[in-house]
Amino acid sequence: MASRRRFSKAPVLLALFGLQAQADETASIPECPASPASGAAKAQPAPDNVRLITGSPYSALGTSQTVTTLPDGNRIVRQNTIRLWRDSDGRTRSEFSLSSIGGPRPLELNTTVTVIDDPAARERYMLQPAGKIAVTMPIAPCRVSAGLPPDLSVGPPRPPGLPMRVSTPVKLGERKVNGETAAGSRVEATIPAGAIGNKQPIRMSAEQWYGRDLQVVVEATYRDPRTGETRYELSDIHRDEPDAKLFRVPDNYTRQPAPPPRRRR
Repeated sequence: MASRRRFSKAPVLLALFGLQAQADETASIPECPASPASGAAKAQPAPDNVRLITGSPYSALGTSQTVTTLPDGNRIVRQNTIRLWRDSDGRTRSEFSLSSIGGPRPLELNTTVTVIDDPAARERYMLQPAGKIAVTMPIAPCRVSAGLPPDLSVGPPRPPGLPMRVSTPVKLGERKVNGETAAGSRVEATIPAGAIGNKQPIRMSAEQWYGRDLQVVVEATYRDPRTGETRYELSDIHRDEPDAKLFRVPDNYTRQPAPPPRRRR
């Protein structure tokens, strides 16, 4: 009987060691840096930088609509949606239904992209159902301090070194957005005349409402004369723990590392 009891403890000990290893792994993840107070434009965050938020599972639907008004008064409306899940360990799954990607020259896509982020494994998986392939790439997670909202972005992606004056963020107070208490901030930015061949300064703005409990953006508005006005809203919010299968690469998928980025000449 003693022998049986000794062996019956093995799975428990393995589980405890696993939890300790996971705790050590999380402890090694650095805190996300705070945003600069004001002034000149900062470098855009690296694409592999991921905010780790644990203990706050949810699922929701994000809707983004961009309205571009042409000089003749004609309006072009583009809408993208994103299904979001996050579990208590901070793993996320995002299913993007993209009609286009904005920018000075919007790119028409009409496709669906599924992305899984696993901060503990420090990996991202982009699922390609057609070929049953999971493209993997490294990510650099950082732990989010309480009350630290993400940076406000202004305008479409821009090349590094582009001169831009960014205002100090203005706090807009708090309000309810789809049942979530959200804190608002607003920034404005200006691309000086001549920076990109523009005769007059280009002025942009971003307004963002950050859910205090969920620790995600629940509403945002971005205005840029080059692309129009984009409004984002998070709705259909549920606070239940999502199915763990959502955060795993399917067994019938082949994992394949992403190709290295091309060097600019």
